Amino acid sequence: MINNVPGKDPTLIVGGGPAGVSCAWKLATFSIPCILIDKASFPRDKVCGGALSERAAEILITSGILSNNELEDLTLKEHRTLSLWNRDELLRTYISQDAPVRIISRRKFDSVLLDKAASAGAFIVTGDTVVSVDSSSVTTSSGKNYPCSNLVGADGCNSLVRRFIAGKRSKGTGMGLEYLIPLTDLNEIPEGLQIHFGYIPYGYIWVFPDSEKVNIGAGAVGSPASPSNITEALNGFLEARGISCDKYQLQGAPIPSRELDRNLGKGNIYLAGDAAGLVDHVSGEGIGHAVQSGFLVADCILSGGNRGTVLNKKDCCISIVRQSMFYRHLLFSPITHGTAIMGLRDNEEFARGYWNIISGKESYNEMFRRLLT
Repeated sequence: MINNVPGKDPTLIVGGGPAGVSCAWKLATFSIPCILIDKASFPRDKVCGGALSERAAEILITSGILSNNELEDLTLKEHRTLSLWNRDELLRTYISQDAPVRIISRRKFDSVLLDKAASAGAFIVTGDTVVSVDSSSVTTSSGKNYPCSNLVGADGCNSLVRRFIAGKRSKGTGMGLEYLIPLTDLNEIPEGLQIHFGYIPYGYIWVFPDSEKVNIGAGAVGSPASPSNITEALNGFLEARGISCDKYQLQGAPIPSRELDRNLGKGNIYLAGDAAGLVDHVSGEGIGHAVQSGFLVADCILSGGNRGTVLNKKDCCISIVRQSMFYRHLLFSPITHGTAIMGLRDNEEFARGYWNIISGKESYNEMFRRLLT
């Protein structure tokens, strides 16, 4: 996809996921020339549980990039029920009276957002891979060179743009794996969302059904478990439930961990989404953080590079991820994991707090202040 070429030295965005597209859409909305380049041709699939929190939904709607009706059309299913497990023990089933968690298709969701950026006036290039970057231009695999005034890395966990800033590849990546299984292949259709602890250190197995299929996956952030360990745990989980893994395609993708860039880059080079390490270390949430960080980067550019004013916001995605990096040890550390599991089982307010984190209703600090009082 290519639309009209902008003027000289625009902002250049590498990556067409929610982070890059949100940045491009906002810049274009303010008539700032920008180019977005992605190696894939859209629509394309993306390894993701597909859970969209109410916080993410609110960011999308209040920004204006999607209307409420458009988001409803992209929603495959809404869930207010969450079952928490510790291996074979059902800890509790929590039913929320508040806003739901939505399940979306990343294939359709990302394509719609990309079309929004193009309609706003962003110059979109897909099917061409950025192979080299510097602070004033990028070069693609097709041999094209694009000069730029600002460079935005929204190119995922193994970001080429971040590597240019740091001079090295990011360390400590996690892993997410998933199977997509038609509901017609299951003897029993899952009711609500399911989270299964105890199979992976510093991670969990999820079961997220929509109207036609169920996404069953496993993820770990900052875990000692290797990709093969996670694969073995996920396959064992499925086989124990009579689901033959051989019938379905296993898909995987890295997850950023530990290396959060709190300044979203430096100078005229910016980072957003996974490239900035913006993934929740407890829930694995990434879509909402990606969208908000894309808007934050656009705000920095619109302000003339004034990061201090833009990024110093209470409970924005940077703050929430920082909190998750601390609180994850209370849930996953071998020292406190047993106590946390008992809390989820025995304490309704603790279970409510976990739901509120997943749904985006509370930050970690807000949740623990409420529990303590």
